[in-house]
Amino acid sequence: MIKSIIALFLLSFSSLSQAICYGDGIRYASPINIDLSDKLSPATPEWTTTVSTQYAGNFSCSTYQSEFGYTKILSTEDRYATVLGFNGGKYNVRAEIINDIPNLKLKKSGWHSASELNSSMTLKFSLVSQKGKEVAGNSVNLYDILFVTDLSGMSLFDILLWPLKQVVKILQWLFNGFHWPYDSRDMYGQPLILKYAPKLTTCHFQNSGLVVSLPTLGRNQVLNDSRAGYTPFTLNMRCENLGNNNTSERDIDIFLSSNNLLSTDRTVLIDNSANAAKGVGLRLVKTSDSQQPLVLSTTQNSRGNATSLFYVKAGGQLDPNFMIPMAVYYYPWDPKQITQGTIKTTAILNVVYP
Repeated sequence: MIKSIIALFLLSFSSLSQAICYGDGIRYASPINIDLSDKLSPATPEWTTTVSTQYAGNFSCSTYQSEFGYTKILSTEDRYATVLGFNGGKYNVRAEIINDIPNLKLKKSGWHSASELNSSMTLKFSLVSQKGKEVAGNSVNLYDILFVTDLSGMSLFDILLWPLKQVVKILQWLFNGFHWPYDSRDMYGQPLILKYAPKLTTCHFQNSGLVVSLPTLGRNQVLNDSRAGYTPFTLNMRCENLGNNNTSERDIDIFLSSNNLLSTDRTVLIDNSANAAKGVGLRLVKTSDSQQPLVLSTTQNSRGNATSLFYVKAGGQLDPNFMIPMAVYYYPWDPKQITQGTIKTTAILNVVYP
C-alpha cells in the first residue's frame, strides 16, 4: 500500500513538471506607434504615457494552473538604460517602462486567448545628454519592449536564476540592434515604433539686409556731440513652433557679430577701405539702454562676452512677433586722426540656440 502511494506521488510530480504553455516560439503583437515630436523638448524634457500590450492569437496549456512572467526590456536602471540617438545622435531620448508588472497566473488547461496576457505599461521618455544607440533618421523600430515567458513547470533553481538571465539579455539586446536573444519559453513580444522629429522654436530676422543710413556730418559735429548722427532703427523678429501659451521650446539668444571691429574696442565698427573716413567709427545701442554701447562678437557661432540683444530660456514666454529697438551713432575713436570720407560697415544678426 505504501509503495503504491509513493509511486502515485512520483507520477503526479512528473506530470506537473512537464506542464507547459510554450512551444510555438516567439510571436509578436502589432506594434505600438508613438510620435514624440510634439511631446519632448528642452522646455518639456520628460513625457509619460500608459499603453497596453497588443498580444493576439491563442495558446494551449497542459496544466490547470499556469504562471507567466514579464520582462521589461526598457529598464529603469541607469546601467541598462535604453538611450536612442535620433538623427545620428543629435537628439538623445531615454525610454523606460516604470511600472511594476507582476507575474500572471491562469487557471484552466487547454486553449487560452493571448489577450489574457495583455498588461498595461507606463512608458517614460526623457531627453538626456547621455549618448546612446545612434538612429540614422527620426524613427526606430524596437522589435520588443515587453515580452511574456512561460514559467510553468520550472524548477525552483530555474525560477531563481530567471531574472538574472534577463539582465544579461538586456545587455545583449542593447548591443545587438534591439534584437532580443529569446529562449524556448518566451511566448509573446510587444514591438514599439518611436518617432522623434522635433519642431523646435525658431526665430528669424524679418528685415534681413537692413541698411541704416546716418546723416552726413562735419568733423566738428562728430567731435562735439556725444552721440553724433544718432539714428534709430528696428530689428523685426518672427518666431515659429512655439509651445503652449506662447512659450519657447528651447533657449534662444540673439546677438551681433562683425569682422569690421576696431581691434582694441569691440564696441566700434570701422571701415578699413582706402577712401573711408579715418579715426571715426560707429557704435550701436539698444534704445532701452542707450548709454551702454553694444559689444559685438567676432564669431557668428558663439556670443562669448558680446551683448545679448534678446534672451529667453526654454519654457519662457515668447511673442511670435517682436521688435528690438536699436540706434547707431558716430564715435570718434581717434579724434586727432579724423579725416573726411564715408563709413560703410556691416554687422550680422545671429540667432543661436545654446
